Amino acid sequence: MPYTIGELARAFGLSPDALRYYERLGLLAPSGRSPGGVRLYGEEAFRRLRFIKEAQAAGLKLEDIAWILRAVEEGHPPCRHVREALAKRLAEVRRRLRELQALEAALAERLAYAEAHPDPACDGRDRCVYLDPLDPGARSRV
Repeated sequence: MPYTIGELARAFGLSPDALRYYERLGLLAPSGRSPGGVRLYGEEAFRRLRFIKEAQAAGLKLEDIAWILRAVEEGHPPCRHVREALAKRLAEVRRRLRELQALEAALAERLAYAEAHPDPACDGRDRCVYLDPLDPGARSRV
């Protein structure tokens, strides 16, 4: 049973524009068109979209998913490629977590300084002592 772009999009909670974007990335292709030119998708597109959504839910990026799907198209089972993509993504997430933890510490330090100095000398122009205190060592002594 062929699906129109709208039917397929609704089945996966996506917009038709998202499916067109997936087509441009090479993730999805219509199996044909109706006599009126409407894109038609078969069961393969349905299976592929299910895979794409599962991979996204696992945290994979569309570029990773495209790499995996290309491997499948070349006749390779996806599991080794999925494992590699998951390991790469986990490393990225861990790096980002470290960056966010450093940002959290810097924000906490600035906020502690701001709360300890609620009425700073401010010239009202383009600088703020909470962002760049006059005494760089002042924050570390808070």
